[in-house]
Amino acid sequence: MKEEILKYYYGYDKLKPEQNLIIDSILEGNDTIGILPTGFGKTICFVIPALILEGLTIVVCPLISLMIDQVNNLKNLGISAEYLNSSLDDYKKKLVIDKLKRNKIKILYLAAERLMNNIFLDAIKNINISLIVCDEAHTLLWSEDFRYGMLRIKDFIKMLNPRPNIMALSATSTSKTSEKITEILNLNNPKIIKFECDRKNIFYKIINTKNKDKDLFSYINGKKDKIIIYSTTIKNVIHIKNLLESKGILCSIYHGKLDSKEKDKMFRNFKENITNIMIATNAFGMGIDIPDIRYIIEYNLPSSIEDFSQQIGRASRDGKYAEGVILFDIKDIKTNEYFIDNISNEDYKEERKIKKDRYKKLDQIIKFCLEKKCLHKAVLNYFGFDGEKCKNMCSNCNKNK
Repeated sequence: MKEEILKYYYGYDKLKPEQNLIIDSILEGNDTIGILPTGFGKTICFVIPALILEGLTIVVCPLISLMIDQVNNLKNLGISAEYLNSSLDDYKKKLVIDKLKRNKIKILYLAAERLMNNIFLDAIKNINISLIVCDEAHTLLWSEDFRYGMLRIKDFIKMLNPRPNIMALSATSTSKTSEKITEILNLNNPKIIKFECDRKNIFYKIINTKNKDKDLFSYINGKKDKIIIYSTTIKNVIHIKNLLESKGILCSIYHGKLDSKEKDKMFRNFKENITNIMIATNAFGMGIDIPDIRYIIEYNLPSSIEDFSQQIGRASRDGKYAEGVILFDIKDIKTNEYFIDNISNEDYKEERKIKKDRYKKLDQIIKFCLEKKCLHKAVLNYFGFDGEKCKNMCSNCNKNK
């Protein structure tokens, strides 16, 4: 039945081994964590069980743009999917709620915060929920900083009788992150299925810089392919936009303070090649199906190797050559330390624990930027894989690039 659904909706004859294992684990009644690289086909891992199991599948998703994109893709396949988020006006929300009550939705996307909404709770009180999926599950760790609604997912699950199976999916996760996901979701002895995270088609490059703006412009000047420039702050996003536009380069921007219409416009401009450069905070990119992004540039030092791997993994989902670049300035360390020092939590012991973990991750990404050996192997080692040196696909193994 799995293969029949796969063939009918996606046109493929066979599942990848890891997809098969994740789907079987859910169908056997296990809570499951799937760690699969960007572009591997994580959505298939829950769509197939959703169509096999009776009842509703709820997908908890961290970003509006991601919800909209994935729901549109599912609808184009002929699957009854909807989303509930702030981009919908009251009338459209009511239409979705009415459809939900009439059991006309098979897969529903929403943000964690909406799980405890009274209107939503009333709508699902007589509905059989067979599966809850936490997509981009590494973002559960954001609940330690600002997405506190994610801490309520396990409260929602406790309310359900019978308890549905839980699936958590991410492109990157260390054993420590998997432990945190298990804790935050209150998973029952989950099966953890993971695939090697290395993206062999991406050239990893560290540019040691004392003048980021000059080196950034030098790197992107003349490039016509799609480029994402990531920055840790909205202030820097706007700074980079002004810098590039002063040099006659049009670009799109994306960050959390843009309203949903502006976000959608910026996304469409980038996807449809009206602009080939997107400057964004980490609010942009998760699950976005754009296959021809060729360059990912980290304007600021990422907070961890996980963040770096997540972000550069959005390049060239079509498997063609791409580059993932960090503009590394030693002064960035102070900025990252500032963000860590300003983390606050009501529980002082928990705050100390979070800060200690963040400082450890910061040390690891600094070490990565100063690494003299193969960068691909360093990433693999970080995620617990042995791995071999790359074949001239990083700036340490290929000094000529």
